[in-house]
Amino acid sequence: MGINQTHNSVADVLMTGITYLGDGCSFAVVLLCMLIARKYKLFLIGLVSILAVTLIVQIAKHAIEAPRPLLYFQNASFVHVVKWVSVHYNNSFPSGHSAGAFALFCYLALIDNNKLRGLLFISLALIAAYSRIYLAQHFFADIYIGSIIGASCSFVVYSLFEFKNLTKTPVLCPKAAEAALLAEASLG
Repeated sequence: MGINQTHNSVADVLMTGITYLGDGCSFAVVLLCMLIARKYKLFLIGLVSILAVTLIVQIAKHAIEAPRPLLYFQNASFVHVVKWVSVHYNNSFPSGHSAGAFALFCYLALIDNNKLRGLLFISLALIAAYSRIYLAQHFFADIYIGSIIGASCSFVVYSLFEFKNLTKTPVLCPKAAEAALLAEASLG
């Protein structure tokens, strides 16, 4: 609980807002943007990713029924609680917000060609996961496994949708390949 002990009033407000990056509503806003932009394939990839994450996390949460920090430590005074945040007591493992944040931001990193933004996306996922410990909602193991579930689902779903593109041999230099094909055709 060392992370939870490093707190101040500004961080309380920031972490309360940041934690919503892992909420399903954040992913819904991104999916709505994909629909508005008529990027139906990307919408479908994102939708399948978040549905898979939700299904896996909810089944695991209700099967495992792990206590959250406040219940585990029996309302101990050393657990920092933000006054306006409703702290839950059950179904801690795995963290749904961490899974959602990693699913969302890995999805965005995969569909965006700008690798610097990809680094930003992964940083946002890490901060959202950190906020769950800061707000005394989860243990490290909860967010760790949640992050693996979220990132894996986005990666697997994206890979399945892009499988047909992965089965072709990549062309490293398209102009050279085109010139070689033209030269071969003129010889034959």
